[in-house]
Amino acid sequence: MVCRLVPLLVGGVFAFQTAAAQQAPRPERPALVVNMVVGGLPYDFVTRYGHNLSEGGFRRLAESGVSFTSARYDYMPTDRASSLATITTGTYPSVHGVVGERWCDVLTGEEVELIADSEAAGFDCEYGQGCYSNVNLIAPTLGDRLRAESPASKVVSIAADPVSAIVMAGLGTEAYWVNTATAGWTSSSRYMLYLPGWVERFNDQYRGNSYLADWFWTLHLGPERYVNRRYGRIDLPEDARFRELAPIGGLPCTAGGGRYVPVFATPLASDLVADFAMQAVVREELGQDEAPDILNICFDAPRDIIAHYGPESVEAEDMFYQLDRTVGSLISFIVSQVGQERVLFVLTSDHGSSQAFDAAAPSQERFNGEQFRTIINSFLCAQYGGEEWVAGYANRRLYINRREAFNRNLLLGEVQRRAADFALQFRGISRVVPACDLRGGAASDAYMQRLRNGYFPKRSGDLLVDLVPGRIEERAGIRSSAGSAYDYDIHVPLLMAGCGLPHAVVEEPVDMASLPVTLARILGIQRPEAATAEAIAPIVEYME
Repeated sequence: MVCRLVPLLVGGVFAFQTAAAQQAPRPERPALVVNMVVGGLPYDFVTRYGHNLSEGGFRRLAESGVSFTSARYDYMPTDRASSLATITTGTYPSVHGVVGERWCDVLTGEEVELIADSEAAGFDCEYGQGCYSNVNLIAPTLGDRLRAESPASKVVSIAADPVSAIVMAGLGTEAYWVNTATAGWTSSSRYMLYLPGWVERFNDQYRGNSYLADWFWTLHLGPERYVNRRYGRIDLPEDARFRELAPIGGLPCTAGGGRYVPVFATPLASDLVADFAMQAVVREELGQDEAPDILNICFDAPRDIIAHYGPESVEAEDMFYQLDRTVGSLISFIVSQVGQERVLFVLTSDHGSSQAFDAAAPSQERFNGEQFRTIINSFLCAQYGGEEWVAGYANRRLYINRREAFNRNLLLGEVQRRAADFALQFRGISRVVPACDLRGGAASDAYMQRLRNGYFPKRSGDLLVDLVPGRIEERAGIRSSAGSAYDYDIHVPLLMAGCGLPHAVVEEPVDMASLPVTLARILGIQRPEAATAEAIAPIVEYME
């Protein structure tokens, strides 16, 4: 294996033995692959807070496996949905078609939600939630490929948020997520006719359980051990800030409704996900026979916590320490059920995060997408006449009303270029690329190639907007976000451990789209059908 002795954590906490790596036996085909994705986790969290980590979580994975220091997403814009699709299909949004959680239909001008499905019968639709499915997914995932070649294999995807669970599950495997109105786990008729009995029994333990509503966020470590000194809860008395960060009722809410929504923006949410994952391992008998299984787990709460409080906050730091403990317990449990040599653990993130926007800074330091949409619409109306030139704006993409252009016999590319030239005048914008520049021919540079990798013609809109470094879009209660091509957004941690892999640190650049292709090689199956990336070379070299 190509590796170098580079300590992963500050102070040289981890030591990797090259001799052990050279003598380690070739890894066997795992009985269970556990993919753990931590939402919004920047790469530097592992180095910045490494000295406070426990023995059993991130440290255990790094000390017993392979750490990749240069793993990055090679497209823009980065977001939760497109990244999860990339690390399960082996290709970019330009192929798998997941360009975000919502987009504007170029023909009708209507907004389309990635997982919304009016024809799906969600088990909790009476609460206005759960009517979700994979109806808008295009590309098969690693789990789909495994099930196609090994029908006896099981693939289970678990996340608090339905977007995460459904995207990881792909076209034909099981997905479970939380109904925040009841704190119960649910799914939809696209995956199963009814919830398994073990899921119903698990839900009975939590529905109406008062500790979910009364849970109080307290620090995991003593105050003197924290690196950060910024507090999101500035309204608490000075002497209480380190003792009790925030009661559930005072925390920002994630999207959606329901009594338990605030719980899922705290470390408790990761515990609930891990508890359910442990039950899935036991009840679904994952890793217990010769047919390999996959368990996909997404911890969504870290993304929400970092977005609300900023990566430099005590809240984000404490979340990481509590997550480390949760991951450690999950790893130990799965190893006890399956065996160290029969399970392969993968831990990564869907994207990084920007530095925190200072709530005291002037409002112009953030980018207002709705204002941008309104002004571009007014500009195009002044240029060409009409009233509704802009159909929508989402995920740094602006959608032009095609009918306005066609009715006036205008070339769409001309309208795109004129709008892009005008948009460059906006404060905080670094580049605006018209969609016509992303079709055909070779990319002029790495930046344009990254934009092309993120461009899917039917869903990506007409103008792609990139902001200056550190600038984020203005949203209530949000201090940090992702979406750019800058390193703080695309550079993520990647750890692989178990199943005979040695201790090693790999410095060579790794494209995150390579992950499912590499796992397919380890599982001894064909790569996912739409995959365009190659397997991670050091892993392949070691296996051979």
